[in-house]
Amino acid sequence: MSGLTMHLHSNQASGMAVSQAAIINNQALSLSSQGDYAGAEDLHLQALHLKLSTVGENNLTTAITRNALGELYLKMGKITDAEEQLKKAVSVRMENGPAYDAAVSVENLGQVHEVKGDLEEARRVRLSHPVDIMVCGNYDCPGETFDRSQLLACSGCKSAFYCGRACQAKDWRARHKTFCKKRT
Repeated sequence: MSGLTMHLHSNQASGMAVSQAAIINNQALSLSSQGDYAGAEDLHLQALHLKLSTVGENNLTTAITRNALGELYLKMGKITDAEEQLKKAVSVRMENGPAYDAAVSVENLGQVHEVKGDLEEARRVRLSHPVDIMVCGNYDCPGETFDRSQLLACSGCKSAFYCGRACQAKDWRARHKTFCKKRT
C-alpha cells in the first residue's frame, strides 16, 4: 500500500512542478510581449528545466515550452536555437499532441527555414503534417486549423500558406516580404 501512496505523491509533485512551470511560462510570455526577450528566455529555460526534470522530453507540456522558446528565439534572431527547440516540439506534438498544436509548431519551423533563406525546405516542412492539417502563415490569424486544400500559397515563393488575402497581406507587411523570393 505504501508504494501506491508514494506513486500518488510522485504524481502530485510532478503535477505541482508542471503547474509551477506553466506559471513561469506565462510570465515569460508577458515579458516577451513587453520586449524583454532576455528575461523571457531566462524564464522559459527555467520552465523547461522544471518540466524536463519532472515529466521528461516526450511530454506535451515540455513541447509547449519548447515551442514558446522557439518562437522567442525567432524574434531574437537566434535561428539555430529556434530550429533546435522547434524540431523537438514538432517531434512530440506530431506523435502525441492535438493536430492544432502540431500544425503551429510545424508553421514555426517553416518560418525558421524562411529566415534561413531555404524556401524549398520551408515549403516541405509546412506540407509535412501527415493528415494535411495546417495553420495560416499569419501569426495573428483568428482561424484554427485548415485542410491543406483550404489555404492559398504565396504567389511568389509558394512556400507560405494563408487562409485568405487579408491574412496574406498582413503577414506580407509584418514578416514574409523580407524573405519571399520568386520561385523559378
